Amino acid sequence: MPDRFSAGLTPLPTAARVTRQRGALRWRIGSTVVSALILGAVIYFLGRDWPPAWTYTFVGLWVASSAFWLTVSAVGLKRAKRDLARIHEGIAFHLDAVGVEFVHPAAGLVPWEDVTALRLVGHHGGAGPAVAVDAQGTEVARVPLSFLDAGPAVIDSAARAYSLGRVHLDVSALDRVL
Repeated sequence: MPDRFSAGLTPLPTAARVTRQRGALRWRIGSTVVSALILGAVIYFLGRDWPPAWTYTFVGLWVASSAFWLTVSAVGLKRAKRDLARIHEGIAFHLDAVGVEFVHPAAGLVPWEDVTALRLVGHHGGAGPAVAVDAQGTEVARVPLSFLDAGPAVIDSAARAYSLGRVHLDVSALDRVL
């Protein structure tokens, strides 16, 4: 067994999320243009036979829904880009016989006897759930799982091995995510 396990930071999943969000925004813009053309055609050909209030209602609903979905897509892209900018090269944390040593986002060493929980916390949106370490009931550090080059099973195996079975990665938060 190596002297320590290191979970590195990788931008690949977050860069893929930026690409997906950018594509979603482009698709949303295209569908907005197409729906505007269809709405214009419906109003032009069929709108003569109904009251003007209906036309204003249809246009108002189209504007509101288009603005909402364009905003959702733009905010998603902005958040993905922000998360990508937060990822630096290097190591997020180490696990060894002594304990858990976080390097990113803040440095800190927690001996195994002080670790009260190593768990996934957070939600599905944005960067997703994060690996967090609690020492004596207080969260010491966390890093989003999507920033790491190791999955939950690998982190759990390393934690169990180096802590001699005292600590494991609690993934019960994934039940709420999925």
